[in-house]
Amino acid sequence: MTTAVSTFSMSAVRSSPAGAYAVILTRNDIDRHKHNETFARELTKAFSSLGVQLLSLDYIRDIRQISEAMRDDNCQFFVCFNGFGSELVHASGTPGKLVSAFELWRKPLFDLMHDCPVHETMQHQFNSVGQFRKALFTDYSYAHLSRMLGARSVRTVPSITFPEAVPAKTKPLAIRSFEILLPVGLCDPQVVIDRFRSPVSYRDRLFRELFDSVTAIAVDDLTVDPLTQTLIACQDGNIAVDLRNPDIRFLISAVLDYVKFARRDRLVRALSGLPVTIVSDRDVSHRFSGSKLTFVQHRSFPELIDTMGDSKIVLCPLPHYTGFHERALAGFTAGAAIFAAPNEVLETNFWQGRDMLTYGNPEHLASLLDSALSGQLDLQAMASNGERIARERFSPDRLASIIVSQWEDMAR
Repeated sequence: MTTAVSTFSMSAVRSSPAGAYAVILTRNDIDRHKHNETFARELTKAFSSLGVQLLSLDYIRDIRQISEAMRDDNCQFFVCFNGFGSELVHASGTPGKLVSAFELWRKPLFDLMHDCPVHETMQHQFNSVGQFRKALFTDYSYAHLSRMLGARSVRTVPSITFPEAVPAKTKPLAIRSFEILLPVGLCDPQVVIDRFRSPVSYRDRLFRELFDSVTAIAVDDLTVDPLTQTLIACQDGNIAVDLRNPDIRFLISAVLDYVKFARRDRLVRALSGLPVTIVSDRDVSHRFSGSKLTFVQHRSFPELIDTMGDSKIVLCPLPHYTGFHERALAGFTAGAAIFAAPNEVLETNFWQGRDMLTYGNPEHLASLLDSALSGQLDLQAMASNGERIARERFSPDRLASIIVSQWEDMAR
């Protein structure tokens, strides 16, 4: 499906010819939560404010239009999310050889990356390392890993808030329906362990020992970054870390997934005596029977932002340590008070206790929530401050300006 938006203004972008435009690549069949659709909507508005016309194309269904855009001199650049679209290839003219379509047609691709580039789910973008793919990471550590994979153009950028997804004026906390909202994907950690086969070699035993050792430390200590700890463990064991090696990628993926799910499981159990509403992509209510928890139906990202706008407190057990996460920024945008796990970016940009709160462990969070429910915390002031800071510092306009600036620099 093709969506045309906004108009082009010559006064806004100096180096563009008349009729110039850019393309945002989406893929609706895998965007079941509508994350990319939401990001595309925000960036469409932001680029429009800079005078850039955007076309939104599904790179699976609209491949003919994309091929035409590649050949069109008026198409200035492409934007995609988490590498989806970066894998497009084209016949090179040499029998049996395919090359990146962006390299062949010399079209910049600004790839907004949120997730770990060496995780198994990111396999599709492993070989997208050419000079025309501009990898824009919202996580400093992930940017470094991308460079280690051979990506030639990597930058760290701020993520965005979602002003187009909320009313112009957010609802006061006093009239919101949900006291505490926990939007989180829940999965039994055992699913990750079950991926390990019975060891048949010394290497199998060694990798299982690394997994057990790192997760034993990281699950209970929220200040431990499981990614960093895995690399340290390999270094300590004198194990070469080849990020393109399937075993290393499996180890990193398994550690990250297990720690994420185990921490969330422990968090939910610690909050079982509090009036917490949980939005999850799986029905796990049977695992927490007899608690005060309320489980509500899973919803898309735009619907989740609406729910955040009707919640007083939004809990964010973030899996990233050195980068942004859309749930926290969505909660800020919706005017909720944010209680988050340790995160370098949030702790650097938001004043603890004034703009948001960071909890040290699940028991600490439960204590903070008890204080909030008893009226000891000024949640409205915290929510208002957090919303103001987030909108000022992480506007979609800022990211759009960075992309346009880089594109203009390439065009000189």
